[in-house]
Amino acid sequence: MNIKEKFIIRSSILELAETGIPRDISIDEKIRLGQIDGEMAKTGNLWNCITALGAQLSRPPYDPYREIIELDISIGRSQCLNKVILSMPLIIYDNDIQIDETTLESLHVALNRLKVLDNTNLGLISENRLENRNYPHFRRINTRTATVVVEEEDGHDAEGLVFQCDDEKSLQFLTDIRKKFDGPILVEVDDSFERYLEPVLNAGADGIIANTIKIVNKSKYKEKHAIKVIHDIRCAINQYYAGEENDGAVLVVAGDVNNTGGIVKAAALGADIIGYSTSLLIANAAHHYENQSNVNTVSDRIRKHMMATKGELKGVPAALGYSNFYNLSSADLRTSSIEASIQAEIAIEGTNTTYRQTIEEFVNKYTVEEELDLNKSQKQELVEYLLRNR
Repeated sequence: MNIKEKFIIRSSILELAETGIPRDISIDEKIRLGQIDGEMAKTGNLWNCITALGAQLSRPPYDPYREIIELDISIGRSQCLNKVILSMPLIIYDNDIQIDETTLESLHVALNRLKVLDNTNLGLISENRLENRNYPHFRRINTRTATVVVEEEDGHDAEGLVFQCDDEKSLQFLTDIRKKFDGPILVEVDDSFERYLEPVLNAGADGIIANTIKIVNKSKYKEKHAIKVIHDIRCAINQYYAGEENDGAVLVVAGDVNNTGGIVKAAALGADIIGYSTSLLIANAAHHYENQSNVNTVSDRIRKHMMATKGELKGVPAALGYSNFYNLSSADLRTSSIEASIQAEIAIEGTNTTYRQTIEEFVNKYTVEEELDLNKSQKQELVEYLLRNR
């Protein structure tokens, strides 16, 4: 038994002896969040409290070096004439910020080399116009630039379009653009997505983008953690199809997901594609070297970083027993965090039930034992009360 394990056991015993009541947060969770003496915020780093289950006896692991692990994903619903196929569930996302010409050129060269030399097709979301590309470009537009983009003399400048929808005017804008543009259109939504998601999909959008990146302590999703945003929007998309087969609408999540573990967890929670932050990519792949580097050196580091990520994205689902990356689901996840379980409906470690399901089972048992005459709605009100006041 190591020091950490001894500390956890002793802390648990002392806390129970002092309070006389069971705690509502695990000690190991507090350790991982670095908040032993404080309360865990609902927007804390819940990613670290989520783990993935390994392959089971009924689902043996695959060998990613000898067996094909499918990573390709298509962007474009059935009515989209010119779909875009990505080689992995990643699209480079510029976070709606200006990047310098050297960085942009390095990224451009890296994406071209990935396509030509490694047969790896990655997309880029950016408002910049890029020429001599071998990779798909999703151009961010607005009402001012849209007409220019879709009516250029030399055809379309981009394979896909991206814009934000947050009012009736932007919905009409989407309807008009859909009539002129035959490539995939991705629409960014904010905290009011429940109001606009159905009309956005009705208008022909090929995917929804949830940008959970916080800029200057502000977020489009108020105080919601990224795992809840993913869960809620995925549920809304599933509800839109109401049991029918999804005709290709994808969920793209751009945010604080910056490593393979985070990508896998986000995908299991419902994200189809991860928007990999341009700034994070450059930081991870290039700018952590002390020596100054030219465009070719930086682009080569970016290329190697993405190929390493691709290899990891094949290895993780294979270890979970899947030959297709998109077979991952929340059933493959467990958490030690009550907050994470509530926000994203993840089963608690050591069980097959979420915290909400545990409370619901308790309420049902309690009403039977006490012979309470509660209808379904009243039981749910009691469950919600217990969750809020746990």
